[in-house]
Amino acid sequence: MKTYCEFTFDAAHSVHPYSGLHGHTFIVKLTFGGSVDETFGWPVNLYEVENYIKELKCGHGTGLDHCNLDLNADIGIASLENITTYIWRLVKARFSGLEEVELRRGMPGSSEGCIYRGEVVSADNLAA
Repeated sequence: MKTYCEFTFDAAHSVHPYSGLHGHTFIVKLTFGGSVDETFGWPVNLYEVENYIKELKCGHGTGLDHCNLDLNADIGIASLENITTYIWRLVKARFSGLEEVELRRGMPGSSEGCIYRGEVVSADNLAA
């Protein structure tokens, strides 16, 4: 059984030297798995996830919504990939059943994004 939750946030970022400061509506899909609750049949309580999403979006100084992602040192360069792994780290620390984070931007039919499943990527892996 897989359960997922989607949410959006609006934020600015840049990826120098490729782009100056600009903004997007980002769409995040969190997918959870693992053993299911015997009563409810879910691998994660989405009510708890939704409450945590509110914290992610509006956290004091670390919120994702209506901010400049470049200013968050924990993200690093605010590429789609770095934003995705940042969200992964935060959500995985709270919900161990997290299996995938998908981050998209753009309009349906003309979007771009990435999917992260907790893989560890290092310079050694890239050279192989």
